[in-house]
Amino acid sequence: MRGGLSYVCDNRRHLICVPYSVLNLHEMARQLDIKRCWFHAGRHPHYDIPKGREDEIMARCVVVSPKEITRTIQAAMPDLFAKATT
Repeated sequence: MRGGLSYVCDNRRHLICVPYSVLNLHEMARQLDIKRCWFHAGRHPHYDIPKGREDEIMARCVVVSPKEITRTIQAAMPDLFAKATT
């Protein structure tokens, strides 16, 4: 853990942190020196790992499946996903 955050990524360059929140995502990006333009705010907020920095950043992450990234986001934002399915 770095500053209370663990970094989690998949093999598609999606990057999140645990504990998961949008505020924590931005703190993670600051810690990893990732620009805000790599942030995706959509249904599953996350950062992409910048091209050319995959090895450097992935070495600092727990690598999981893309489905596990989605599960982590959904578990942290259950109200958002409950509304989307009703």
